[in-house]
Amino acid sequence: MIFFEVLLSFFFALAICLITFLSFYLFVRKIWRREYVKWDMMIDLLLRKAIFFHENKTGQLTLIPVTPRLKDNLKNKRFCKQFVKKIIAAKRNMSGRYGENLRHLYIQLGLDKKALRLLESRKWHVRAYAIQQIGTMGLKEHLTRIYRYTNNKNDLVRIEAQIAVLNLFGFEGLRFLDIISYQITEWQQIRLLKELSTVPQAELTGIDKWLNSSNPSVVIFALKLVRNYHRYELYEHIVSCLDHDDASVRRQAISTLTEIYTENTSEKLLSRFEAETYKNQIAIMNAIAVIGDVQNVSILLGYLEAEQHEMKFAVARALVNGNANGLECLLNDPRSKTYPLNDMIPQLKSEIKW
Repeated sequence: MIFFEVLLSFFFALAICLITFLSFYLFVRKIWRREYVKWDMMIDLLLRKAIFFHENKTGQLTLIPVTPRLKDNLKNKRFCKQFVKKIIAAKRNMSGRYGENLRHLYIQLGLDKKALRLLESRKWHVRAYAIQQIGTMGLKEHLTRIYRYTNNKNDLVRIEAQIAVLNLFGFEGLRFLDIISYQITEWQQIRLLKELSTVPQAELTGIDKWLNSSNPSVVIFALKLVRNYHRYELYEHIVSCLDHDDASVRRQAISTLTEIYTENTSEKLLSRFEAETYKNQIAIMNAIAVIGDVQNVSILLGYLEAEQHEMKFAVARALVNGNANGLECLLNDPRSKTYPLNDMIPQLKSEIKW
């Protein structure tokens, strides 16, 4: 009985402590929230002043007025972190003189020096954050400091450095593809392509060299560049990638050929069909369905013997879209009256592009 009384007292005391802790936590959080609201108002006011700040008559940008209170608050780590976050976000959405004013304010407050100190941190996420700041704020003078991180062993540091270089030099920043030894993941490629979509169009050179890189991910990324920027003059280089040792490179080459092709591209793809992996065979059939220009329909009819329904459908689609007489040939084939082709044909008819 005494044991249960002691146990009950213990849980009661524990509940009191928990309630006290939660009450204190919510109280502190409420104070912080009020503080953050005040900080946001102060920061937003300064950023608006900076954005619309004008040069003096000499043509030189003078110091942007900053209140002593804000300068003191910058000594507070939480305030400084909030300020950097907001000025970085504002800079991403501003260009021209307005963006340059924000850059000027960033340097005026010594935040560039803080970023450089963070760059030497042993913590990878801190280094990545510093690199992100340098790239977004356009601090080209620090290129050499961050360029070496474009081949860093840490994925996040590496991608932030690569994006920072693109921010600073646009398409020229892709020169890091010459030296990187680590693989560029699919996620990283998506980020790089998204970043490039915001960069003003310029002459992009060096793709032919990247298509011959010993790093398969660089070749894949180069193939995506060829496709996205319609570099028809690199057609032969794309075709040569169909013989690459890496199956994923070959698959990307097949995909790229759906945009960059000639009248005999389908025949070149068909000639490699037998030796390809299953995924790449599907990719070949999907490409032929887009490209068309199939001369020898009998070859495609032969592949209808595939057991997998996915392959059978891909072949049938390539047949229907790859030749003007493809649908007629398919309908004349006895197999078109049997399952699963008899279920597939109605959908294929709706996709005909002739």
